[in-house]
Amino acid sequence: MEYQSAIYNPKSAIQKRNSMKYRQALDLLNQRGNEVQGMNLGLHRMIAIMRALGNPQDRVPALHIAGTNGKGSVAAMAESILRSAGLRTGLYTSPHLVRIEERIRINGADIPPGRFAAAIATINTTEKLLLRRRKLDRPLTFFELVTAAAFLHFAEQEVDVAVVEVGLGGALDATNIITPRACVITGISYDHRNILGNTLRQIADEKAGIIKAGVPVISGCRAPAARSVIRRVARRQGAPLIEIERDCRIRIRNQQRGRCTIDLQTPLRHYRRVRLSLAGKHQAANAALAVSAVEALQLGSLNLRAVRQGLGDARWPGRLDEYRTNRAILLDGAHNPESAEVLRAFIRARKPGKIHLVFGALRDKDIRKIGATLFPLAEVIHLAPLDNARTALPGEIVSLHKRFRSRMRTHADSHAALRAAREACPRDGLVLVTGSLYLIGELLPIVKSSIRG
Repeated sequence: MEYQSAIYNPKSAIQKRNSMKYRQALDLLNQRGNEVQGMNLGLHRMIAIMRALGNPQDRVPALHIAGTNGKGSVAAMAESILRSAGLRTGLYTSPHLVRIEERIRINGADIPPGRFAAAIATINTTEKLLLRRRKLDRPLTFFELVTAAAFLHFAEQEVDVAVVEVGLGGALDATNIITPRACVITGISYDHRNILGNTLRQIADEKAGIIKAGVPVISGCRAPAARSVIRRVARRQGAPLIEIERDCRIRIRNQQRGRCTIDLQTPLRHYRRVRLSLAGKHQAANAALAVSAVEALQLGSLNLRAVRQGLGDARWPGRLDEYRTNRAILLDGAHNPESAEVLRAFIRARKPGKIHLVFGALRDKDIRKIGATLFPLAEVIHLAPLDNARTALPGEIVSLHKRFRSRMRTHADSHAALRAAREACPRDGLVLVTGSLYLIGELLPIVKSSIRG
C-alpha cells in the first residue's frame, strides 16, 4: 500500500503508535464540543487532512449510505452480507450507543481502544502541523476527527470493502470525501430541518450530494418530491439508478416474533425464503436496499448462501431490540415522526399488555409529533432528561402534551425512569424505551445486565 504524502507514513506513525492514551483521545474529542452543536459543515478540512494523511479513504472500495431513516440498518445488513461472502469488511456508523469504538468496526469487531487512540493521535499531530501552516481554517470537529480515524484504520487494516454511513445530510457531510463503488439513499423525510432545509426537495437535494458521476445509486425514496430530486441528480451525474419500489419485488412470506421471511427479486436475481434477523416489516425494504447495493459493488460472486447468512446474522442494537428481564423491555431509538410511526405499527402488531413508556428526547427534535404518535399507546409515560446538552427537560415535554399530563411521571434521570417503569409495569406488560438513541445508550447496559438466564 503506497501513500503519496510527505507528512504521513503508516509504518512510522500508526504501526509504531505514539504516546496518546485512550482517555486522552476521549478528552480531545470532548474538547471539540457537542457532535451536532459543534458541527461546521464543509469538506475543505477533511480534504486537507486526508491529503496530508495520504488519502487513505481512496485505498478502500466503499459503499456510501445516506437517508433520514434506515441507513444504519442497511449498513449493518450490507456489511454482514459482504462478510458472509468472505470479504474483510470495515463498517463506519454513528452515533454510538455505549462506547465510541462501536462506530469503527473490522469484520464485526469494534476498533480496539489503543488503536483508536493511536489513530486520533496521528490525526491530531497532522492537524496541528496544518494549522501552523494555515492549511486548515480551524481545528477539526468531533465528527471529522472520528471519520478521519475510521478511514485511517480501514486503510491500515487493508479491508476489502468499507460500508460508510453518512452522519448528517450528504453533500457536506465529512464522509462525502469518498468516491464509492455504489451508494444508497434509503428514504427522505423531515429531520434536522434547521440544517438541511424545510422542504423534502431541499433535504433530498442535500442527501443526493453523495451521488457521484457514473456510480450506481440505489434509492428507497417514496415521496414524489424526493424521488424527482434523486432522479434528476442521478441523470445529471450519469449514475445508474435502481429504485426499490420500481425495480425490485418483495414478498413477505411470514412473520415470527416480528421478524420477516421474504422472497426478494432484484434486477439481477431472485432470493427465496430469506429470514431477516432485524425486527419489523420495514426491514424487508431495507434488505432489498442492502442486497441491491452489494450487487452493485461487483466485488465478487454473491450467492444465496451469503445473502441468507448475512441477513440472518445482521445485528443493529437499539432498534426494535427486545430483552427478557423480569419484564419485557423493548428498546428503539425512534427520534423523528417517521420512525415513531414505524415503532407504533410494530407495537400494535405485537399486541402487548399494558405499556410503560420511558421517554427522553433532544430539544431540537419534533417532540410534539413523536409524542402524538407514541404517547396514546402508553398506560404511563415516564419522562427523563438525557445526559446531553441538547436534552429536552421533562417539563418541556409535559408542556407540549398537556392532554397526557395525568399519565406522565417525571424523573431526575433515565436510570430512575427505567427503574420506576419496571416496578410499575405488570408481568404481562411491556416497558418501551424510546425517543433518542442517546437514551438507548444510557440504558442498554442496565437492561443487558438484568437479562434472565
